[in-house]
Amino acid sequence: MIQRLRRLLPSDQIALRLLRNLKWIFSSQVAMAVLGMISLAVSARALGAAGLGALALIEAFARINARLVHFEPWQAVIQYGSVALEEQDTTRFEKLVGLSVVIDVIGGLAAAALILLLAPLVAETIGLDGSAAQLLSLGALAVVLSLRATGVALLRLYDRFDQLAKIDTATALLRLVLSVIAWLIGGTLAHFVIIFVLFSLAEGLIAFFFGLREMKQRGQQPKYGNLVSTLNQNRGFLRFMWNSNLAVILRQTTQRLDVVILGALVAPVFVGHYHIARKCGDAAIRLGRPIKQAVFPEFSRLAASGDFARIRKTALWISVGFCAILAAGIIPTLIYIVPILNAAFGEAFIAAAPVVSIQAIAVALFLAGVILGPVLLSLGLDRELMLVGAATAALFFVLIYPFVIAFGVKGAALSHLISNALWLGACGWLVIKTLDTKTSHPASVKSEVPL
Repeated sequence: MIQRLRRLLPSDQIALRLLRNLKWIFSSQVAMAVLGMISLAVSARALGAAGLGALALIEAFARINARLVHFEPWQAVIQYGSVALEEQDTTRFEKLVGLSVVIDVIGGLAAAALILLLAPLVAETIGLDGSAAQLLSLGALAVVLSLRATGVALLRLYDRFDQLAKIDTATALLRLVLSVIAWLIGGTLAHFVIIFVLFSLAEGLIAFFFGLREMKQRGQQPKYGNLVSTLNQNRGFLRFMWNSNLAVILRQTTQRLDVVILGALVAPVFVGHYHIARKCGDAAIRLGRPIKQAVFPEFSRLAASGDFARIRKTALWISVGFCAILAAGIIPTLIYIVPILNAAFGEAFIAAAPVVSIQAIAVALFLAGVILGPVLLSLGLDRELMLVGAATAALFFVLIYPFVIAFGVKGAALSHLISNALWLGACGWLVIKTLDTKTSHPASVKSEVPL
């Protein structure tokens, strides 16, 4: 994939830096996707469809609550930190990182408290009882110490994509090793929930400590002074963080809450089938994340300098190359989906083939527009991105109940497919319209972070 993009992208410094970062991120995401699928296969064989469905509900409940109240500041830190570093304003940058740490700590504590409050109230409603219901509260430990957002922002700003890639691969390997051990000793659902908690803690802390190390090597450190003063120095920070997070929340709510909704509508065994479809889709999305993660800092720098023509050209070539690669992967997968499921997860999961196929098409539509979000954020269209996310999320929640009643578990995947198609069309139209305007009237465009 990297070699194909090398031939498609124009040869300049930005393209070369993008390709170098893509190499690291893509390698780690491939490794994480492979390790994650093996971990999923181990969990499926150890717990069966019903047990895997219960594990999916516990994980989804923890992550959706964390996503709702823990607003991650990494995109805003990159957007505003890029300007501070460009202007060599070290003090402003250090205060910005300190603000990010405070936001992460408060968000983690709030998420844990919400899980502890809601778990006893909703366990039976979403199909969990007995020991499984008690395990729902353990999700609080998985989210209480999550400083990953700040660590990710630092490592990406310092162009240490290689370090982040190694960290992510190591944590995925840790989960696989622990899952294999649990399987070999005849582990129960409780063992796999504890593994989820340990994996989440490692994921949430390791990147942060490595990001701090990079700061110290450059003679910098987070400063926790007057937060109001820091916000005044970075006008629009909270609005940008709110809009960028709300856009992600709206999308991820549909990707997490769907499992919880299914838990209330169908038997755990069908939740297990859907979990397989979702995790296979997540593995594919991981392969698209490298592009999204690598291009956002570059597009932010280009937008800050007013080079919108370069944004257009780079976005076009990346989109064309990635869509060609996407088509080459999705078609064989759909053709051979039954033998793939049988070999990977066992005969009990062959019945999941229809829902996996529909989910694969839905994921393909999402991946086709993988760079549209970063482009819109770099252009200051965070509010518009949030509104598109709100519209598509609303459509999903309108569709999922009647679709599940009518089509069973396949209805949830169909809801994703339709909402993803709307999201792709709306974001694509916004990008084209905005870049047309900015490149047609370059003299009227100001190179600044939107207030």
